[in-house]
Amino acid sequence: MPAAPTDEPKTAPVEVPPSSPSVPAPHATSGAVSRRKSGDTWWERVRFEVTDAVTSGSLSERLIRASSAVEAPITTGRRIVILGTAGGAASTTVAALMAKLLGGIRQEPVIAVDATDRSGNLLRYLGASQTALLTDLMQQFRTQPVRTLPDSVKNAAACGNHVFAAGRADVPALADAPIGLQEWTDVSSTLSRFMAVTVVDGGASPLSRHAAALLGTAHAVVLVSPPGNPEAAKLASLQESLGTSFPDVHQVAVVVRSRQNHEAALSDGVLPYDRHLASGSSLQLSRLGSRTRIAATELTGKALMAANRA
Repeated sequence: MPAAPTDEPKTAPVEVPPSSPSVPAPHATSGAVSRRKSGDTWWERVRFEVTDAVTSGSLSERLIRASSAVEAPITTGRRIVILGTAGGAASTTVAALMAKLLGGIRQEPVIAVDATDRSGNLLRYLGASQTALLTDLMQQFRTQPVRTLPDSVKNAAACGNHVFAAGRADVPALADAPIGLQEWTDVSSTLSRFMAVTVVDGGASPLSRHAAALLGTAHAVVLVSPPGNPEAAKLASLQESLGTSFPDVHQVAVVVRSRQNHEAALSDGVLPYDRHLASGSSLQLSRLGSRTRIAATELTGKALMAANRA
């Protein structure tokens, strides 16, 4: 039986959570709330436990199967890019969840990279204790030999549970220019020598030149969409476009739900609303709602399997 991760911290549908799809998420604000909520209310916890008991532990078994998929052997050095179909789609939430689950379950080094085309919140979501700019890491790789794992994370932030991270500038006006294909190829290939998985938050401009550079070295892409029929149509169009431009990059899609909108878009998966993710605090796996934990683990397993087929 695979060990559950500790806390320090077109495929089949899954359920995965966030913020409001069309406005800045509560957990994307600059000030994280001091009181960290659990993902489930007391009623949701009771309902989960009763359902699990009535169905002879089917929900618990589902989590075990999902964890086994995340733990399965892979060709090391997998690269997964997370792209939002719109601003506020929660691509950073998904990237942080996947990085935490991969590091916690696999017990191998994983790096999460904020490679958005503007400043992002990935390091804050991961609970990084220090600033770690992607530009510094890229400069190091260009000018210094990188022979060991400690060399590769010299300019990255340690986030616990084998997870490291590097991000963008804190102020949008100072955010890095769009990344070019050659420089990203050099950086990602160096990271893949030492990391089991590189998870890249690519932002919300999936058809931009910036995104094209990230997808140029990716093994899989996770497309994150808000719910609703118009967004489902946009997602389908994007899948077709990326399938034509990047046929070797396997796709997984997920729709993130908010409390205000429970309509599920026609995509590969759905991530349910979760109070902990919406609270604005750094992500702690032990505080996720029970269904969120299952859904996020299933999504991570699917994305990893997709990357491993490349």
